Amino acid sequence: MKIFYLNRTEDESGISGTGRVAQGFVFDNGKVAVTWLSEHPSVTVYDSIGEVHAIHGHGGKTEVLMEPDFKKAFGELKSCVDNFNLPETMISKLTPDGAASKLLSKA
Repeated sequence: MKIFYLNRTEDESGISGTGRVAQGFVFDNGKVAVTWLSEHPSVTVYDSIGEVHAIHGHGGKTEVLMEPDFKKAFGELKSCVDNFNLPETMISKLTPDGAASKLLSKA
């Protein structure tokens, strides 16, 4: 699931305002739920993010801003840390016959 906001630079209708006017979710099946950040926070379901943009984009006056996928980023970082070997990495960067390499190989 992905999180996004609708960010409006100009309010043609005078109802929703400017800035972050709505937030939504893109489900794994592509369906989208949008709720308005206003006095009337209704929720609407759309078939795709393209449909949301076509209906609410107002010719570029509203853009879809996707939030980073924090869960995926955490998984990638965790995998990197879990597989990280500092001595091995350091030895690969040092001159083989240098003093630092000799110290590391004794440890």
